[in-house]
Amino acid sequence: MKKILLILIVAIASINAQNLQVGSDIQMLNNYEYETPKSRKMKIPLNTKTLLIAFDKDTGALVNEYLATKNKYFLQKKKAIFIADINKMPTMVTNMFALPKLRKYKHLIYLHYGEKFQNAVPRREEKVSVVRFEDKKVKSISFITSKEELSKVF
Repeated sequence: MKKILLILIVAIASINAQNLQVGSDIQMLNNYEYETPKSRKMKIPLNTKTLLIAFDKDTGALVNEYLATKNKYFLQKKKAIFIADINKMPTMVTNMFALPKLRKYKHLIYLHYGEKFQNAVPRREEKVSVVRFEDKKVKSISFITSKEELSKVF
């Protein structure tokens, strides 16, 4: 009986688990909470065309360095969003070092602190996830590692 119950629980959990994939609706991303470095709550706009997601310090730095060379409204004009998933960063480090640095950037950064996001969005070690949307659906998912590749995204 316990085995049947366990199998049932695992089956229900896997049905309810939403993983971002080609064809997924953009609204799925609004099941997660985002905020700016200044603690403003954010949602993913439904007209978003490109999503850049960094899951570690180095990939976040890569995107921030690239965007620092662009106009303040570069992302908005390109209908793009940059999400930094910082759930693995210790709270003290986040509050004392990361947030003050992130507040200085002129471009908009969405921060995500929860653990479930990293399991729902495709990612690769030391790579930026690039999700492209068309008609509010995921058109493609790719991974990049350099500023040159990032410039080709736009």
